Amino acid sequence: MQNLQEKIKEILLLSDEDVEPLLRGDFKTLLAQNKDGAVRVGIVYGCGLVVLLLFLSLFSVFGAFGKVLLSFMLFGAVGGLAFLAGEKNVLKATKYPAFSYFFLFIFAMLAMSMFSDISSQGGFLSKMLAFLIVAGLGAGAYSVRAKAAEQGLNLIQLSLVAVVLGGFLLSMQAASVQFGLDHEIAVTKQRQELRRQREADKMRMLQASTKVCATEEECQKMNTKKNSYYAQYEDAAQEACETTVAKEISGRFEWTVSAKDYKFTGYEVDVLKDDILLIGDRAQLIGNDGAKTPLSYTCHYNTKKKTTSAAVQAKYAK
Repeated sequence: MQNLQEKIKEILLLSDEDVEPLLRGDFKTLLAQNKDGAVRVGIVYGCGLVVLLLFLSLFSVFGAFGKVLLSFMLFGAVGGLAFLAGEKNVLKATKYPAFSYFFLFIFAMLAMSMFSDISSQGGFLSKMLAFLIVAGLGAGAYSVRAKAAEQGLNLIQLSLVAVVLGGFLLSMQAASVQFGLDHEIAVTKQRQELRRQREADKMRMLQASTKVCATEEECQKMNTKKNSYYAQYEDAAQEACETTVAKEISGRFEWTVSAKDYKFTGYEVDVLKDDILLIGDRAQLIGNDGAKTPLSYTCHYNTKKKTTSAAVQAKYAK
């Protein structure tokens, strides 16, 4: 352990008297003996906190793949440093409160942050799994505490192993939760895009089927109410179409209403085409034997050209 103390003295510019209270975690004594040294120690601890905050900040904004990569980078770096230091040196170093308590705090904060992310973003199964990980590691550490003591591990070291392993497992689970959220967001965006596409297609079809007036005259016609338009030409249309229908009927026929009554009972109006379609069935064809056959007929009346065209059809009983 002498090498460790020498390294600390060299890096932090401390004396032998300063290293002893530092390793014990007695920062009050260190501050009283060497204020500058205590400040340098505080800076080192602050750098550790900055690394933790930087990791958590990046972890919160990365996607699922980024979270996995970031976790492997952090825990891989920790594992690599431990491997280079050697198992015996790591065990000796973590017996000192200056190292064990600090690392326990760092990885406990990391594990709590991962657990919080899973609780806030994950579903019921994710929350249950996170709880099982925490409970399992806690119960496992408690159950092996006697054997760990036989191997020379104290409770702080055992707790440190549990929080490091818990932090890694929870970070992997948080990444899997993010993967589910990313997939759900992608599916939602795809559905929204399909919905927008359908609405756009529907709008284009509606615009294609809707004729926009090209001239002021057409616009005035489109804004004219069809009932008012028909009323304006009703008498002329009824009179002209009655004559036209009568000419179209081949053979002897009779109207089923009086001469003063309209011979058409329905109408349709196309304002833009200046067209009125009259529909009626108030006539019947009289055969040579006196039999009467009902007739139905239609007539188009052009309000601008004053022209007509009619069609007549016999209605035979089924």
